[in-house]
Amino acid sequence: MTVHPPPGEPRMIARISTHVLDTQAGRPAVGIPVGLHAVAEDGSARYVGGGITDNDGRVGSLSDGAVPAGSYRLIFDTVGYFVGVHHALFYPRITVDVYLDGARSHYHVPVLAGLYSFASYLGS
Repeated sequence: MTVHPPPGEPRMIARISTHVLDTQAGRPAVGIPVGLHAVAEDGSARYVGGGITDNDGRVGSLSDGAVPAGSYRLIFDTVGYFVGVHHALFYPRITVDVYLDGARSHYHVPVLAGLYSFASYLGS
């Protein structure tokens, strides 16, 4: 089920960022492509931005500008990272679906990832 903000002027989100930490290696995960997709009520998704994690495992902004409050999907293409660093693969991609209500101007959605587990949370 996709949730949408109340009718009227949509709240705008200035920035959505992410950070990937490799919990198995104990360091930032460098070079992971991340896509940001807006998710419609029917479940269809539309690409709205992305980036590649830097030397600190971060993507400072996943879109070129503000986006409206709503449902979003972050897709982390982890296959190259896990094969390159750990020489093994279990999660070729990590998908995180979130509802961003627009109460904040900046949402930070970090991921803690290892070969066989991952977790995400609302960061600051």
